[in-house]
Amino acid sequence: MAKVPRIQHYASLTIGTEEVYGTAELLNGSGYLFRKDGERKATLVSYKDPALLLYGLVAVADAQHDVDMLVGGYAAVACGRQNLEM
Repeated sequence: MAKVPRIQHYASLTIGTEEVYGTAELLNGSGYLFRKDGERKATLVSYKDPALLLYGLVAVADAQHDVDMLVGGYAAVACGRQNLEM
C-alpha cells in the first residue's frame, strides 16, 4: 500500500494577542496539528478556527526556495523578472 504524503502548510496561530509562526499538518477530519517553529509540542486546532492562518504548502515552498537559490538567489530572481505592461 502506498504511503499517503502529509499535507503540511506554513502557518500562523494567534494565541491571545500574540501571532505565533510554525507549521500546520492536516489530520484526517480532526483539524490541524500546529507546531511552533523549533518546538516538538503541538496543538490541535479546528479547521474552522479563524485564529489559524494557512500559507503555502511546505513541500512546494521549500522546492521553490531551492530553485531560487540555484538560479542565483533572491536578487537574481527579482532582477530577472519581466516588466509586463497592461
